[in-house]
Order: sequence, then C-alpha cells, then structure tokens
Amino acid sequence: MDNIKETTNSKPTSEKNLEVSITIPTYNERDGIEDQISCIFKSLDKAGIKGEVVIVDDNSPDRTWEFCEQLKSKYNLMVIRRPGKLGLASAVIDGFKASNGDIKGVMDADGSHDAAILPDMIRAIQAGECDLAIGSRYIPGGGTKDWPWTRIFISKFAIMLGRPLTSVRDITSGFCLFKKEVTEGIKLDPIGWKIVLEIIIKGNHKKWKEFPYMFRDREKGESKIGKGAVIDYLKHLIKLWKYMGENDIKRV
Repeated sequence: MDNIKETTNSKPTSEKNLEVSITIPTYNERDGIEDQISCIFKSLDKAGIKGEVVIVDDNSPDRTWEFCEQLKSKYNLMVIRRPGKLGLASAVIDGFKASNGDIKGVMDADGSHDAAILPDMIRAIQAGECDLAIGSRYIPGGGTKDWPWTRIFISKFAIMLGRPLTSVRDITSGFCLFKKEVTEGIKLDPIGWKIVLEIIIKGNHKKWKEFPYMFRDREKGESKIGKGAVIDYLKHLIKLWKYMGENDIKRV
C-alpha cells in the first residue's frame, strides 16, 4: 500500500541469513506485545533459527508502534506504522511484502498462538515436508483452553461450513508459516480477517501440514473481532468458492 510508513530497523540482520519473518498485526496491543515477541525469539534462539518479527500497527491510540520501536534494542524487529485502522488482513499482507525471510508467517499479538511450535513448523518446511505449515487447534494434541461451549460450537460450525473448500482441520486458524514462493504472484484480498484460509485456497503450495498447539485466550488487551465477523466470514467463503470454480481448483 502506498500509504505505509516504514521505520528503519535498528538491529539489522543480513537478508541472506534470515530464515523466517513473522508478521504480527497490532492495534492497541502495547500492554502485551512484548510478551509475544519475547516468546517468539526465545523459541527461535533456542533452535538456532535466525528470524525477524514485523510489527504492522494501524496507528494505535495507545502508541503500540512507538513502544515497539523502543524494543528494537532488544529484538530484531521491523516496525510499520500505518496511518489509520485499515484492517487486520491488509496489515498482514503489508507485513508479508516488507519482510525478508525465506519463510514468512503470521501470528496474533495477544499470545494465543504458541511460539514453542515454531521450530517444528520451520524445520518441516525446510526439510520439504510441506510448503505451508498451519498451527491447528483441531488435530490430536491441539485444543482450546477455558472456552465456553458456545464459543466451541461457533468455531466448529464455522469450520464445518468450510469443509467443501479444504480438508484442513483448522481453517479458521490465524497462525501459519509458508515458503515465500507460496504467495508470490497471487492476489490476497480476503474479506474479514481469515488470511490463512485465503493462503490455503490461493497459495502456490503443493503440500500443507497442520501442527497442534493449545490456543489460549488473551490475558491483556481486548479482542478486536467485532459483530460483523460472522457475516464477513460467510462472504469470504462464498468468494473463495467462486474463485475455486472460476479457476478449476479442486478441494485443497
């Protein structure tokens, strides 16, 4: 997007040495963002993996972007401050475009995605086991912590609606990594926030694999998902269904 304002990285890492770039979209995440960044780098450092985290902030009133700028002295960060609240999915896409790693990915800012499984996901991609690695709550070993039955029902019903599109078990996941070639030359334009589903359907991948993790609700800040999320999700499914038909794509 032309209106991105990108700050310089004060802890540059050679692009040739970067194995992974993880985009985190933010809006009013100042209180908890360092916890997630720290967990990511602890997991990568322990496995000897070189990476960067790309923060894409929609000009948060709590100045998340400014706080992340200050964290550059401790972590290998790129911080992108956008002029306003332009949306989670577009923030992720902008992060993908700006990032430098051979493997790209997306995680939430609130700590709900478990950074401990990152090395397994990265090594699987590097070993050729898959082109797209998806963090999954709905395969053996995965799950959700302290969810009420209503939320579990809504989540699983949403996944059921997407079954005709893909056999991925957790199609509403917001956590994935992929070879950079997976999104090259394709237009990502999801309705709503389901960027991972968009990549599953449109991406240039031959093999995908799900990795189990335990989803944990945020402990700091507030959820950004509004009441229109369900409608956006349904519109997105219809749009992807039409895309598959127009491009003669079978169930992924």
